[in-house]
Amino acid sequence: MYLKSEFDSVYKEYNKMIKERSKKLTKIWTYVFAGFFVILFGLPLIPDFLDKGPGWALYIIYGGLIFVGLSIALLVSIFSISEVPAFEYLYKEIYKKINLEEGTFYDYIPFEKEKWEFNKRGGLFSRYCRIKVKRHVSGKSPNENKFDIFDAIFITGNGQNNHVHFSGIYLITKYKNPSLFQVRSHSKPSRKGVKYNRVEEYNDFRVFVEEGKNMTNTEHKYIDVVNRLKRNLHAKKIYLSLTEDEIHFAYVPKEQIRKQYNLTVEKMNQLYTIFLDEISIIDELVETSVF
Repeated sequence: MYLKSEFDSVYKEYNKMIKERSKKLTKIWTYVFAGFFVILFGLPLIPDFLDKGPGWALYIIYGGLIFVGLSIALLVSIFSISEVPAFEYLYKEIYKKINLEEGTFYDYIPFEKEKWEFNKRGGLFSRYCRIKVKRHVSGKSPNENKFDIFDAIFITGNGQNNHVHFSGIYLITKYKNPSLFQVRSHSKPSRKGVKYNRVEEYNDFRVFVEEGKNMTNTEHKYIDVVNRLKRNLHAKKIYLSLTEDEIHFAYVPKEQIRKQYNLTVEKMNQLYTIFLDEISIIDELVETSVF
């Protein structure tokens, strides 16, 4: 955990990065604004360009809308806090601190760009999703279970009409399961080549078992675990998928751990604890199958 002197050193660098990021964005939007005004005042100088039909009306309407949009973007760049310094610096420092104090070897990568396939294996969300990873942590849990944790967004769409299927924390660990099984807050499984039947007796969650299989005692225990985790994590939505050789678990927190406003030593230590708690979920999920 962080002492006040350790926090002050990290906060100084973090605050410096926030200000540099804000200046950079403000500069970009200022140039865009300048270019807009050059075009805006240059168009009337073109002979007959605005004299035909509804030219002036469109000029005023669209010019006004673009002006409002650019003004909002400029104000946001000046007064808002970017999430980039948190992921690229702050969280990296916290994982370094965890590794130092806990004797662990967790790897942390921000904004990792890969052709991610884990969603297709887990079948929790549409297999057509594009996955944008903000935070990727990997390593071995205290009980030696290999894991990957992602803070990620799952999106389908063509860029203009996007649909967000999931935005939150996604955990994966290797474990051989005797049957395929899912517990979900919403929607239904999306795993290619696998058929599920819904178990209708559960009202709080949507429970699905592999076609031709019955619920086992282990699967009943998983429902209890998911219910408890939903409460403890204050999750808005929660998902679990048991595949042939992996456990996939995902949840949407009520408060996302992304931008960090008004950072204090207490909040820094809270993040430290949250990151350790995420990893402890891995062992809890595996132990549900073991016992």
